Amino acid sequence: MKIVSCFTRLEELEPLAEAGADEFYTAIGELPAFSFGFLPFNRLRPAIEKAHALGKPVALAVNAIRSPSFKNPAAVPEKVRMIDAMGIDAFIVSSPHLLESLSSGGPRLRARLQLSSVQPVFNSMCAAFFARFGISRIILPNQLTEPEARKIVSFCRKRSIETEIFDYRFFGCAYVNGRCHLHKPVYYRLTADMSDGSMCRINADPRGLVGIRTLEAPARAKELPAVVRRLETRLAGGGAPRLSNAASFFDFFSSGVQYLKYGTRHDSLKFKVGKVKALRAMLDLAEKLSSSLPKTEARRAFIKELTRWDGGGF
Repeated sequence: MKIVSCFTRLEELEPLAEAGADEFYTAIGELPAFSFGFLPFNRLRPAIEKAHALGKPVALAVNAIRSPSFKNPAAVPEKVRMIDAMGIDAFIVSSPHLLESLSSGGPRLRARLQLSSVQPVFNSMCAAFFARFGISRIILPNQLTEPEARKIVSFCRKRSIETEIFDYRFFGCAYVNGRCHLHKPVYYRLTADMSDGSMCRINADPRGLVGIRTLEAPARAKELPAVVRRLETRLAGGGAPRLSNAASFFDFFSSGVQYLKYGTRHDSLKFKVGKVKALRAMLDLAEKLSSSLPKTEARRAFIKELTRWDGGGF
């Protein structure tokens, strides 16, 4: 499994590579991208050249679901093709319209398209829909557990499509996707008490928050307790984010997902380097245990070790 790290400054590339990053990605303000934290456009070509000198590929996020600030959306594909000529290695895209436009730009550009997690793929049929655009990688949404993602990963393996996951231990919101527009630090970095009912930080007793009592189909009534528990976890913040769970991560690691991404672009260099080092240590541990123990024992040992781990202080 390889580590993909964000960057927003040319000076970050070498330290991040030394920390263990295998690939890089960034975004620029001149193209619609999800969230915030951008590399100045005039630094993009030097960044590509610097990363390539380090032996690392670079991807550019063009993954906003909608782009109200861009008055001429038709100019986006033209800008992407111009950047492609700079030698960029991949484009992370979410819009089906943009995917269709770029996939018709010839086999070279078509092979550089990656599907963003903000256009979430929740099943293999959805993966098949986007595969027709010739995408080279699907970045899985964090909402999926490994068993839920199993058919997607299998489909991608058969089609030689790469798969990637975020590790939200170091990212902020555990349930980010392209339909949520609440991704500002006030929501995922709780530095002060927030009022009851705040969307991302609900200060409420989950037992009073979830009021489901019946299901439409009486025969499915036995499912109610599990539904309530899941809603309590999702809405009231009970329990760890899924990819912060050692068991969940090890299962994705063992399933053959090839890439692990850290992506808080606005972090300082110190935090970026620390987080990449922490991911590298976690992957090294998973690889070491997997090579020396049967899968079940390796999984148990990995969970035990990470239970004592503080995430490198990040």
